[in-house]
Amino acid sequence: MPSFTVPGLSSGQNTNDIVKKLVEVEAKPIKRWERENEYTRIQVRAWNELKNKAVDLQIKTKNLTSFTAPFSSKKITANEEGYISGEAGKNAKVAKQEVEIVQLATKHKVAGTKIKMRTKIPEGNFTIVSKEKRATISFQGGEIEQLVDKIKLAGGQVAIPSLTRVDSENYIFSLTATQFGKEAELKFLDPNGVLASAGLVGENQPEPPPTLKPIEFTPDAPVPYLPEKFTNNGNPENSISRGPNGYVIKPNSAFQFMIQKTPVEKFSSLEINIEPDAEGNLPDFLGCGVVYDSKEGEKVKYSSIEKKDNKYLLNVYDFAKNENLLRIIIANTTEKEITFLGANLQVPGEITGAPPQQVVTQAQDAIFKIDGIEIIRDTNENIRDAIEGASINLLKPTPNPITLEVVADVTKGINMVREFVESYNELIKYSRDVSATNRDSKIDLSSPTNQKPEADISEEYWLNKSKSGILAGEPTIVRLISSLRAVIGASYPSSTEPRFKVLSDIGVSTGNPGSSWKEIQEGYLTLNETQLQSVLIEYPESVRELFASDTNGDNRADDGVGIAILETLKPYTQFTSGIITTKVKLHETQIQENNKKIKEFESHLANYERKLKQRFEYMEQGIGKNKVINNYLNQSIRQMRANNNNDY
Repeated sequence: MPSFTVPGLSSGQNTNDIVKKLVEVEAKPIKRWERENEYTRIQVRAWNELKNKAVDLQIKTKNLTSFTAPFSSKKITANEEGYISGEAGKNAKVAKQEVEIVQLATKHKVAGTKIKMRTKIPEGNFTIVSKEKRATISFQGGEIEQLVDKIKLAGGQVAIPSLTRVDSENYIFSLTATQFGKEAELKFLDPNGVLASAGLVGENQPEPPPTLKPIEFTPDAPVPYLPEKFTNNGNPENSISRGPNGYVIKPNSAFQFMIQKTPVEKFSSLEINIEPDAEGNLPDFLGCGVVYDSKEGEKVKYSSIEKKDNKYLLNVYDFAKNENLLRIIIANTTEKEITFLGANLQVPGEITGAPPQQVVTQAQDAIFKIDGIEIIRDTNENIRDAIEGASINLLKPTPNPITLEVVADVTKGINMVREFVESYNELIKYSRDVSATNRDSKIDLSSPTNQKPEADISEEYWLNKSKSGILAGEPTIVRLISSLRAVIGASYPSSTEPRFKVLSDIGVSTGNPGSSWKEIQEGYLTLNETQLQSVLIEYPESVRELFASDTNGDNRADDGVGIAILETLKPYTQFTSGIITTKVKLHETQIQENNKKIKEFESHLANYERKLKQRFEYMEQGIGKNKVINNYLNQSIRQMRANNNNDY
């Protein structure tokens, strides 16, 4: 180990600078790997950008091939704004109609008289009815604010309460129906005077008793219901029998009883009659259900019903409104026999109830005319059955009839095709730019090796590379461009007249009339929006089939220019195993390998620098020793000469 030496003191040379320059020469491979990494990172960004543009084209193309693509869109327009709005589906017929709005549907609103702020409201039950909705509320007593909160919580689906402070001491309590229309008029049952104490209603009229309409059974024998669940159903002869008063049903058995078609009336419930046992008791729960008719065919509703007031009631109006009952299901889930006596349809009587103290807004239906035909609806919004294929919203009455027109809405279709064309052109342009090659440049292909680290890629090499695309000559991109151009220029089958087989039939082409051959060779698409608008108005289905068609009748699009583009892009855009993803992974692996080489070579450089400094220290020490010896010899010689002169 050399002793401490000041660099350059003996030799007179700046050895630190010499070591630094030697290390810089030795470090050339690191610079090369770092530059390669920089260039490779740029390539990764270029591949990712290429993938982004390919995915964007994929998304724009999928929009055109979707069954919801708006090629057949319609829209509703009126010659005067502010009276009516709406949306038209693709099945709506293009037509003009005269519309007159006579009156709008309103929500019933009632209010009470003034009530002192600290008025105590008594405990009790009350019921609010509006159309088919009914809320029975139990109030524990308290102040008016507590009553309002209770109604919001338990009756908010029927009416919205509000409290208005009219002066320093008084409130006025009001209720607004949640539904529009005359039938949604609010009615109140207030047997305990709760609402009357709040000033909202007058004297209560009791609810009339319901009307019982006997269900007529057919002579057909009962049919087992869910034999896999009710095990005694396997032998109906042993699980059900006809008794003197009705059908005797054994435990763990269930049967369907055939009835005459029975319409479900407003607010009606099905009342099941079961004979009490010898002790006069009835089961706490009864398995009960119905089979009813609907637009989708027969449906079944089955549930376990709790006994109330020695009755079993199934509210059929909740799920079978305006439908017909076809069969009744009775299940014995107890451990004793039960006797099914029959059933009634329980229809509530017309409610008079407690009249409101004042009516703020009358409940009324919307009345409007289409081409002179009067139409009445209980809503102003989303009226779907007045104009075929369209829904309309009534905004305010019209002083005079207005013209309502259903027209083809080609704006969305044009925008989607325009976005498709723009996305395609961006992908083509970017692909050309990044893969372009400067054929006039002379690229120095010399490459350093680990055995000859002093060699380096020349500056000319990187300069010439910068004149070409970052992915110059990449065959993957060349294949992508050529495949897309082939797909765009191909002809596709069509079954809808007129048959649009190529994109130019709808105004999308690779060049406008008069374009030069060079422009056409670029492969960019142009869009003639006037031509596209014309074909979308007249033949929207033909346009749809050009982009996506079902050639084998399996309700899946399998041909068309859009489908072909998606199939072309799929190998490139797949997330894990796509071509571009694989390219990016290879480049990232190369960067990792170079980083590993750099790290290893930096360790070599540190050792190399240490050895150089060590050797220069030895050199300095040697030079220093030589100088000392030289000085000693020179001094000795001078001394000897001096002594010799003294002898003479």
